[in-house]
Amino acid sequence: AEKGYERIKTDWLWGGMETMSEKNRIVEEQGPQAVDPHAEVFDLIKDAEILIVQFLPVPKKLIDAAPQLKQIGTLRTGLENLDLAYAKEKGITVFNTPGRLAETVSDYTIGFMLCEARNIARGHAALRQGHWCREYPNNDYVPEMQRRTVGLVGFGHIAQTVARKLSGFNMNVIAVDPFVSQETADEYNVKLVDMDSLMQASDFVSVHVTLNDKTRHLIGAHEISLMKSTSVLINTARGPVVDEAALITALQEKRIGGAALDVFEEEPPAQDSPLFTLDNVTITPHLAGTSVDCMINSPKMLANAMRKEMFEMQETGFKVS
Repeated sequence: AEKGYERIKTDWLWGGMETMSEKNRIVEEQGPQAVDPHAEVFDLIKDAEILIVQFLPVPKKLIDAAPQLKQIGTLRTGLENLDLAYAKEKGITVFNTPGRLAETVSDYTIGFMLCEARNIARGHAALRQGHWCREYPNNDYVPEMQRRTVGLVGFGHIAQTVARKLSGFNMNVIAVDPFVSQETADEYNVKLVDMDSLMQASDFVSVHVTLNDKTRHLIGAHEISLMKSTSVLINTARGPVVDEAALITALQEKRIGGAALDVFEEEPPAQDSPLFTLDNVTITPHLAGTSVDCMINSPKMLANAMRKEMFEMQETGFKVS
């Protein structure tokens, strides 16, 4: 306010959570131009110099609607909902919030490992239905966590936090990520390997990559075929990273131990999806990134990053542009 900036936090008029999820999914896969912002937003930001968004797509035409815009901040890890190239062309500084989901999704991931390996959700569901069930598909190999191997597909903020937390379980952690050095992995006592080696060695395979053309069906029939018959596949990232049809076939044929899925190729899954009837999978409705702490801390993280940038510009004499 001291610098005369008007701070506007705006959100899209989504029309319900399912509609929001679907439109957000389209934006993530096709870019910010794929879905038009609500007409009301254009008028709302016409005098804005700083725009803070979360799910709102920010295509070229929305940027043009705010001729005084100097900064855009998004409460997201990635920048899929922003026309980044055009913002840079216009001299607009863009901020995102890397690592904002690291704690909440890593908690959920480890919860999934325990839940699927130890039949926690299945036991709960059976008992709620009045069944004292102690027989499950993995009875012959129910594991302890210690000395098991976890393979992390992707080794960014979330996977690194998973690795840090798993150190208390005395587990062996390996990872595949072409953009991460072994020096970085060494900080977490993690060994970098290739994809085939990871799939073959892991007792738990956990997916932590963003969705793009290169990662779509990154875990396909070939990769699943390499898994141990007792291994569990966990996906808290994006559904299309895993070939769902290939995974369902492997689960139906008991070729892997199980799966725990928070995300799906189609959300919500079709009512006739085999995932609803399989007894060796744990499924939840895209909840991994939702915690009160995450929602409270994300704006703080973004504000701190933007404040730091503004202070540095003040000290060096540069204007925000």
